[in-house]
Amino acid sequence: MDLKTLEYVVTIAQCGNISRAAEKLYITQSGLNQQLIKLENSLGLKLFERDHHHLHITKAGEIYVKNAMEILRIQRNTFTQLNDLKQDIQGEIRMGLTHEHGIDLFTAIYPNFHERYPNISFSLVERIVEAQYRMLEEGSLDLGIVLLKEASGNITRNCVFQTIYEEDLLLGIPLDHPLAKRTVPISEGKPLRVIDLHLFANDPFALIFDTSTMRQEVINPMFEEYGFHPRILIETAMNSALAQLVSKGICCTILPHSRVLASSYRDQCAWFRMLGNPTWHVSFVHRKDYRLGGNLEYLVEQAQAYGKTMEREFEKHSPHYRDMDE
Repeated sequence: MDLKTLEYVVTIAQCGNISRAAEKLYITQSGLNQQLIKLENSLGLKLFERDHHHLHITKAGEIYVKNAMEILRIQRNTFTQLNDLKQDIQGEIRMGLTHEHGIDLFTAIYPNFHERYPNISFSLVERIVEAQYRMLEEGSLDLGIVLLKEASGNITRNCVFQTIYEEDLLLGIPLDHPLAKRTVPISEGKPLRVIDLHLFANDPFALIFDTSTMRQEVINPMFEEYGFHPRILIETAMNSALAQLVSKGICCTILPHSRVLASSYRDQCAWFRMLGNPTWHVSFVHRKDYRLGGNLEYLVEQAQAYGKTMEREFEKHSPHYRDMDE
């Protein structure tokens, strides 16, 4: 059984279209179509039913694709183990990043990784958490960075989660808001004041989009506990835009601590910790049946060292923190 043919069929199934699959595989559409016809003729079974625009996988196709993915997984794990025996490791890591969180983390740890493994390249994609889970299941990602309410992740998934760091969420309000006078400037690196979210029940908010992990697992349940629904003016996928909106005096927002620290608008807003101190976890995720080689284990180690640095920064704004210069 030709491994390349297995890859072709899996990609066709994932794309649902010969043209898109050919583009992804960097081969011609006619060439890919001929490979599929040749395979179906040799099997004596149709793997896909065709119409003018789409392919529909058959029962035989489902069986073939499921087992093809398993064979390709075994192949990847085999080469991972063999690569660990080599001095000069080469290859590509296919990695999923969450929006904004992921690229900050990756760029922080990449220099050390590249110094140790100069011949390993990366294929990076920015996807929401649910999309990363699907890509891991399909085998099109080796590793992902996801955001979770609980450190253990979703126990119903066939995945392994490794926490990189835990962070809290902060409330941001305009500097001209009547309650902004209570703030401690975040640039001072001192404990932030804790404030009751009930005080902002009548204020407009801009928040991350409703289907995001942060909204579904942290923010929405928090508002439910407080017993009110915020008046939402704007929803966006861009954390960076939320602090900017607050800086213009338009609304309030809730942002992960790391996004506040990274924002060029952070000093133009007033920031507070919230009662209950809502938190979530930034974690690596991979399939349980995917073997991490020495290179990926080193990547995880570097990320967790970065995570400890981030947690020390968050701790400066905690009420338990004491500045040595005080």
